[in-house]
Amino acid sequence: MAAIGFQISPKVKRLAPFFLAGPISGPLLAGVVLNFKEGRPVLGSLYAIALAEVTVCLPLITAKLSIATLLHHH
Repeated sequence: MAAIGFQISPKVKRLAPFFLAGPISGPLLAGVVLNFKEGRPVLGSLYAIALAEVTVCLPLITAKLSIATLLHHH
């Protein structure tokens, strides 16, 4: 990329693979992995809780509310 006139910072290179998991869950996954790797298990656990809420709880709540709304209007 240096031939084009800009360079990618090392921090972006370190986080880029996690964005394959998605634009929301990717940074949360990076928070889990990098914080545990760097010796911050409490912060890593908080990221893990947020990741679980986004990937499991939010879709379940959305589905439940959607089904309840559809059944209520029929």
